[in-house]
Amino acid sequence: MLVYKYQVMKKNGIIILGAFFLFVAFAALACREAEAKITGDCEACHGLYPGMLESAPGGPLKFVLQNALCVDCHTNSTRDTLKHIGQVDVPVVFNHVEPVKPLAGGNFYYVSRDFGDRYGHNVDGIAPVDRKHNGAPPGYDRQSDPSVIGYNPGKTLACSGSNGCHGDRNIEDPFKAIMKNHHAEDRPIDGSTTARSYRFLKITGKEKGVTGIEDDEWERNRSPKKHNEYTSGINRLCANCHGDLHGSINTGKESPWLRHPTGVILPERGEYLKYNPDDPPPPGKTGERIYSTEAPVARGSLTSDLGEIVRPGSDSVFCLSCHMAHAGPYKFSLRWDYDAVTAGEAGKGACFICHTEKGE
Repeated sequence: MLVYKYQVMKKNGIIILGAFFLFVAFAALACREAEAKITGDCEACHGLYPGMLESAPGGPLKFVLQNALCVDCHTNSTRDTLKHIGQVDVPVVFNHVEPVKPLAGGNFYYVSRDFGDRYGHNVDGIAPVDRKHNGAPPGYDRQSDPSVIGYNPGKTLACSGSNGCHGDRNIEDPFKAIMKNHHAEDRPIDGSTTARSYRFLKITGKEKGVTGIEDDEWERNRSPKKHNEYTSGINRLCANCHGDLHGSINTGKESPWLRHPTGVILPERGEYLKYNPDDPPPPGKTGERIYSTEAPVARGSLTSDLGEIVRPGSDSVFCLSCHMAHAGPYKFSLRWDYDAVTAGEAGKGACFICHTEKGE
């Protein structure tokens, strides 16, 4: 009898222990799937400033300082481009001093300085309206803008909303266009919702958002093996406001181009077969090159095994191959100093990463 009871207890113990480990496994999986969403103490973000929440008598609470929230949360007074608010790592896109390790989009520090207009986007709360274009995006073409509202040059450029890049551009108010998405389900990144669009780049509610693979450190420690993965959807987003800059009208269909086109497959011939010549692949890897973070490429399709390999004939040149999304240390938000690039002379410059023979 005692033996029987022991066996039953042992059996039940195994079942309970097994159930416990199964619960832990599911809990760990749930945490892993949701790790990109903001969790933790609400007050860490929503109580940063006295009086952030207010309400009229008998009315619901609402946020004040709405237009400043994006800038304030993603700003740092030090050089570091990552900060911690509560339990959350927050990417910094605007440093009050020159940043160390700028993130993938660059840093608005460079446009906030005197004469910084040419170095990036003049976002409200960071820099005054661009003096050359007077608030109108250069190359703006209303037909290329899918939003129902369109860009309003009478209002300032914002982080989100119809005059911004992030959130739903069919919503004019920057705060409402992005609201709730920091807490929404954000996987998979298939462009179906704002939260499930790459970096909240939805474009419009009716149009598929940008897709991609997000580096968990926003490329703070980028390398050929560790970086964002982009698709050509970024081109469509940029064309919302700059549709007449690099399209077929101003570039032409054949060489020589007036401006460099985007969405062009890296040719599988000639000098392009030596893409990123300073970092050649291992011997025998015919048709494969090593990814350059100085001149990134867009992928035709996203798979888990992309890694450091670039394949001419498949991967393409896109807007961010040459430009920074936010701002950078060089004019026109370029990734490199164009004035220092001279054909026939060896040296740094993203031009030579694709046009390898020009730097020889």
